[in-house]
Amino acid sequence: MATVATNERRFYGWTNVSIAAIMGIAGGMYIVSFGMFLPFLVREFGWNRGYASYATTINMMLMGICGPIAGSFIVKYGAKHALVLGNVVGCIGFTMLFLQSHLWELFVAQGILLGAGAGFGGLLASTTVINNWFIKKRRLALSIFLGSGGLGGIVMGPLIMYLINTIGWRHTYLVIAVLVLVTSVALPAIFIKNKPQDLGQVPDGIAERAPVAAPSPRAGYKTPVDFTAKEAMRTGSLWLLIIYFCLNMLAMQGLMTHLVSHMFDIGISPTKAATAMSIMSALMTAAQFLLGFVGAKYSVHTIAVTAEFLKLAGIILLVFTHTLPFIFASMVIMGFGFGAVFVATWNIFPDYFGVSNYPKIMGFVRLAWAFVGAMGAPIAGFVRENTGSYVLAFEGVIVLIAVGLICLFFAKPPVHPSLKKAQPILEPSSVGAV
Repeated sequence: MATVATNERRFYGWTNVSIAAIMGIAGGMYIVSFGMFLPFLVREFGWNRGYASYATTINMMLMGICGPIAGSFIVKYGAKHALVLGNVVGCIGFTMLFLQSHLWELFVAQGILLGAGAGFGGLLASTTVINNWFIKKRRLALSIFLGSGGLGGIVMGPLIMYLINTIGWRHTYLVIAVLVLVTSVALPAIFIKNKPQDLGQVPDGIAERAPVAAPSPRAGYKTPVDFTAKEAMRTGSLWLLIIYFCLNMLAMQGLMTHLVSHMFDIGISPTKAATAMSIMSALMTAAQFLLGFVGAKYSVHTIAVTAEFLKLAGIILLVFTHTLPFIFASMVIMGFGFGAVFVATWNIFPDYFGVSNYPKIMGFVRLAWAFVGAMGAPIAGFVRENTGSYVLAFEGVIVLIAVGLICLFFAKPPVHPSLKKAQPILEPSSVGAV
């Protein structure tokens, strides 16, 4: 009994969350670094922006392909090994970027190595650890971890730009490699524990959990029967969500990869561009933390649709205004929209289709959006090369986001086939109210 009490008082779950959050902050380097380095690489080597952006295409494809493989690896060997292995590969990738002089080296390092590294050592592995350690407080734990990614954007964007301007882009890549080695290889290797059972503990640190109160009708419909992957694929809702994600990823890859370059084109200095990106990341983080605490009270579908409207408004403001105050305003609006929709869509699939087959369903969705979204960055780059401006590309982004928003709006909660047979007259909203 004394051992159990000690283990409960020293519940290790929050240590895992802390390490995952540190990795999430460092993970900002995987996300924001290419857009920061791109204008300097183009300037030094004279590379075509469109061709250079194929690095992100390869990156996304590798992340998509690695999703199912990483899932099987985690089940067999544990998330800790995936985190260490993935980030060792990422560290090698950043080191190769330090040494690069040819376009093929960019494709191998940024595309293959960083894509595979993020696919194994990124979100899937970290959230698996958190899900293993938490049940009652899972939403809070996940919000801390997901918010750390936005915090990484706040910290890493200006840091990378400062280092590039101070020590040059090559040595900045080397600094990043060392940071990844310390924060995302050494720390998880030493401290991460896969499951509470490994330490004789239980999820949330308590042996018995209080009964969970029935959710408020405002929280939206949650399927009472889990879908199989085949059942989910027969629903119109899943295909609408797939179209939404594909269009959204296509648009956002084009926008985010070239956003810093666009700001340079319209006369924004590197320091102010980095500040603008930090503002967006700060609002993303704020939205993620906020919805982590209050999101359970409201429908994730409603939150996602509202957030998409904010994203659309922010992008329109960005494209059609070129003065610094309006650029900052667009970053605020987009940041809150990005953060809110990220949390909402993270929850929409288990709400709609249940948790039993979530990895299979989400793995299929990830493959689709990876291969479609991967083309966003090079398309935007070629438009810039051929027209001398990103405006036409970003107008295309607006159209894609708008069409995706329509698909998301009509992606209503599906009713499991067994419920349709048992209660054919009930709609999703009425089932959820029962």
